[in-house]
Amino acid sequence: MTEPSGFQIRKPPAELSQSQEAIELERLEDYPYKSVALGSTRANLTGLWRYWRPYYETKRAPCDASCPVGNQVVDFIQTMLDGRWTEAAKILRQENPLPGITGRVCHRPCEISCNRRQYDQRIAIHDIEAVLAEVPYEPFRFPPAEQPRKVAVVGSGPAELAFAHFMALLQHRVTLFDSADALGGSLRYGRQSRHLPDGLLDREVELIVAGRIEVRQQAVQTQDLAPEYDVVFGTVDDDEHLALYVTTREAVEADSVPDAPGAPAQQDTVVAVPLRVSEAIGYGKWSALLLDAEWRGLDPAEALARIQVGGSSRVVSALKYLALLTEHGVERSEEVVTYDKLQLDMLEPAPAIEAAQVEQAQAVVAPRFASTDDIQHVLDEAARCFSCGRCNNCDNCWVYCPDAVISREGGGYEIDYSYCKGCQLCAAVCPRGVISIIEEETWVRDNASS
Repeated sequence: MTEPSGFQIRKPPAELSQSQEAIELERLEDYPYKSVALGSTRANLTGLWRYWRPYYETKRAPCDASCPVGNQVVDFIQTMLDGRWTEAAKILRQENPLPGITGRVCHRPCEISCNRRQYDQRIAIHDIEAVLAEVPYEPFRFPPAEQPRKVAVVGSGPAELAFAHFMALLQHRVTLFDSADALGGSLRYGRQSRHLPDGLLDREVELIVAGRIEVRQQAVQTQDLAPEYDVVFGTVDDDEHLALYVTTREAVEADSVPDAPGAPAQQDTVVAVPLRVSEAIGYGKWSALLLDAEWRGLDPAEALARIQVGGSSRVVSALKYLALLTEHGVERSEEVVTYDKLQLDMLEPAPAIEAAQVEQAQAVVAPRFASTDDIQHVLDEAARCFSCGRCNNCDNCWVYCPDAVISREGGGYEIDYSYCKGCQLCAAVCPRGVISIIEEETWVRDNASS
């Protein structure tokens, strides 16, 4: 066959094809001819060759997973840093009804678990909580149950306030009994009170109680409440123990939640009052959500598996419970992104905080318990957050994909699997562990079964 005029195919030198040793090519003529694409190859669905399948998956940060209250720490930090302070306050308060308190007296397990702590210094998460607590927010409500229950809460410590708060959000009829002159329990009369500014506790209690919970300042006993209420929760007969008593008005099967001490589905349970504020809030919330699940005809064990945080059966998410009741999925894995899963070389420097960001925050943050210096401080801290397990649109995957199969879509990214070869480069350059990898055959099998 005659070669086209002016077209000459170069072949590699003979010594290159015959030698077993590395040869250094110095001249263009020494290189084999390199083909040039004269048309589109899009008809070739190269994704059919894929062995590994990358996909985006929001995961848990260690700070989230270690919080006894179930806070979505990274979510409210990044939302605040984006300038959406009201939305950030809602994210915080939908899980934690007392952020102004925990921002000052919590034992800070989130900061101890912070991945940034292994890099330089941990982020002052609780300072961020304390400032966000000063932002007005719009409370959410759960769908009402077919039969709202009458709930009695005895005492007004952090566990009782949390239980009353979530029972009211679940649209049950809540009455709180306390014989003290003012509500707050151990937060007002215990050793933690010295850490709280004057008036802060009153404000936090008022946000929980106002317009939703009836308050009666009187001493009561279990036998006095049983005929009128479906459930009694709190320090009823003993200041050192929390009791949950489901009255004969509402029969509930015992032991519905296996291996969970103090499970709210039991007929009568007593646990020691948690000494740590965040653990007490978490217990009150946990009891309220699982008891409500039982009342709504859900299996408490299954509900617990769906709403627990970071794989802990003692920490639950109100947001995930809302998604369960409304049959909306929560696109979040409970896998925890530990320090070794971060790609530190790919992390961008913390952005500098502009004066305009501080001014914007001053417009929404109440000045009584948060100064301008506090706002500047928490913005600086928020900027240091690695955003572990949460995509912040750094564009690394989009830039580095060798086949250009990743596109920006709706504030996130999409992968065109028709052409993705599964090289895993996107996962290798993802700083925050957001891109997961699965065998293609496993993915096909799992999705076929579902």
